[in-house]
Amino acid sequence: MSHHPLYTNRLVHEKSPYLLQHAHNPVDWYPWSDEAFRKARELNKPIFLSIGYATCHWCHVMEQETFQSLEIAELLNETFINIKVDREEKPEIDSLYMEFAQAMMSGGAGWPLNVILTPELMPFFAATYLPPDASRGFLGVKQLVLRISQIWADPEERGNVIAQAGKIVDIFATHSSPEGDEAPTKEHIGHALELIFKAADPLYGGMHGSPKFPQGFQAIFLLRLAKSTGDSRALFYVEKTLEMMRRGGIYDHLGGGFSRYSVDEGWLVPHFEKMIYDNAILAVTYLEAFQYTKEARYQETSREILDYILREMTAPEGGFYSAEDADSEGHEGRFYTWTWDEIHALLKEDAPFFCEFYGVSPHGNFEGRNILHQTISLEEFSTFHKLDVKVLVATLAELRKVLFEAREKRVRPLKDDKIISAWNGLAIYAFAEAGKHFGDARYLEAAAKGARFLKENLWKGEALYRRYRDKEAKFDGCLDDYACVIHGLISLFEADQGAEWLEFALVLANILKSEFKAPEGAFYLTNGKDPHLILRRAEFYDGAEPSGNGVHAENLVRLAQITGLEEYLQQAADILRTARQHMELYPPGVCYHLMALHRYLDQEAPTFVIALNDKEELKQEITELLRGHFIPHKAVVWRRASDEELRDLVPLARDKGPVDGKTTLYICHRNRCQEPLTDIAKIQEAFAKL
Repeated sequence: MSHHPLYTNRLVHEKSPYLLQHAHNPVDWYPWSDEAFRKARELNKPIFLSIGYATCHWCHVMEQETFQSLEIAELLNETFINIKVDREEKPEIDSLYMEFAQAMMSGGAGWPLNVILTPELMPFFAATYLPPDASRGFLGVKQLVLRISQIWADPEERGNVIAQAGKIVDIFATHSSPEGDEAPTKEHIGHALELIFKAADPLYGGMHGSPKFPQGFQAIFLLRLAKSTGDSRALFYVEKTLEMMRRGGIYDHLGGGFSRYSVDEGWLVPHFEKMIYDNAILAVTYLEAFQYTKEARYQETSREILDYILREMTAPEGGFYSAEDADSEGHEGRFYTWTWDEIHALLKEDAPFFCEFYGVSPHGNFEGRNILHQTISLEEFSTFHKLDVKVLVATLAELRKVLFEAREKRVRPLKDDKIISAWNGLAIYAFAEAGKHFGDARYLEAAAKGARFLKENLWKGEALYRRYRDKEAKFDGCLDDYACVIHGLISLFEADQGAEWLEFALVLANILKSEFKAPEGAFYLTNGKDPHLILRRAEFYDGAEPSGNGVHAENLVRLAQITGLEEYLQQAADILRTARQHMELYPPGVCYHLMALHRYLDQEAPTFVIALNDKEELKQEITELLRGHFIPHKAVVWRRASDEELRDLVPLARDKGPVDGKTTLYICHRNRCQEPLTDIAKIQEAFAKL
């Protein structure tokens, strides 16, 4: 017997998993579209704009409690034109109205985000989760509808609200200048460092307080500073953070990968959804920590994250999926948590040992169940139990495998299988970097396959699209999409995967310059082609993902290092000048800009041009040297005599061929190149000095 839903609205024609979750609500939903805005103007109705994403717990709650209610739907349909937006498909809509909401709600906005707009799309009221009736301090939809209906029915009140909304938009318009005057200096980096240390949690790592988010790029910024300045506090902070996160329940000890955030300050109880962007960034964070410290556990964590992405989050054609939900079988965390009895039934006589190590108890630490977490370090545990560390590691791995295989039989959380360009760029970067530094061909292959997928499916010859799902590429790419994809492509080129990827990166950088850049300043979030976006803004703060301007500033410095072309450095300087005011206002919020500034100011950042001879001699030895040294600001160009394309793309390497038919290493700093080296002992000596 087929199940026919009682209601179907326009969202049934969309591809977004989030919008499809609302396709059978009795609410008369529209997607973000001309049709919706036209209707609002024709009927002179306010707009109820509701924004969320597929793996958002409170979005599910509101969908079930509020949007499935016939009574509520009738009120909403009568009062408003109702529009649903997936924030992951249209980040420019989300970020614009989120900023308005934070101003209206004095800072406490999140998702689902519900904003009331005039028919001209000016916001005048915002709320997050709305139950049907007022409860637990939340405003109810019934009360909201009643109040808005009263305002809209009274011409004077309505006029006041519309005027007020216009003023709010005007204030925002004057505050979002994409241009700045003065370049930031290394003092800005020092100031940021002190502020981060003040806000740091010395016990658990990360920033003080809860909820606690893993901020991988902040750790990368500090690691690179520790390397260049020798500041031991920065290294201590990074090591403490990475160690405590890895031990916590925020890490999936059985399957690899991190959850979105922890609700407590000790990283114990996660919000169980897993996002591709967090995991891509954290894989690189642990990779760079391994390069700097040579601690094997960091390499292991990085690999476990990447293996999780390969196993669960990679489409057969090579693109990377967006996220996995927190809920399964109607309960948050059900897939990841265990009862005392389940573990004893599976591990038998080994259960007490396992439970002691992973903090498992009969009463549990999460709704009567257990989140696995490591209470003490491996070394402390092995000393206490008089065990050899290697034996302990092997035993625990076997026991985890038993639980992992049992867990695979459970109902899995929903997978959001749309493919987002920006997040794929971050994943390509992670796999390319790991492939290079771990010498693992699987990772390089995953990076190249991901890039090939993007080029074939999301690139239309003159523009990059943001989202692919179910054979459809849709929505103009925003700055973050271009910037993160370029970020990945440069690393793919540096990993000797071909000049094609550098060429693609340069084409994308050119589009950003011509369509997104303010003449003397930074880059706008959008190309300005959506007539319904009431403001076109440049954004600088890092959120869950790094700022598109920050990532692109670093891209531009890298492109200058590779090509030797000054114009890329000038564009980077334009971004950094504009970001300066944000560095002064709240430096911890612009870590990625600070990271780009650090690289921009590094006059000694080396570009390695490796001119291979016909036999490609010394390739392996030089690869090992690149792997064995942590040189965060390096750029790498592999040059072969046969590669015509490369000579056109990389003016810097044009005249740098093999000397006397031998593979030759050129080390350049901002277009000053040292003596070419062909002798492996001299090459090793040069690396030792960097």
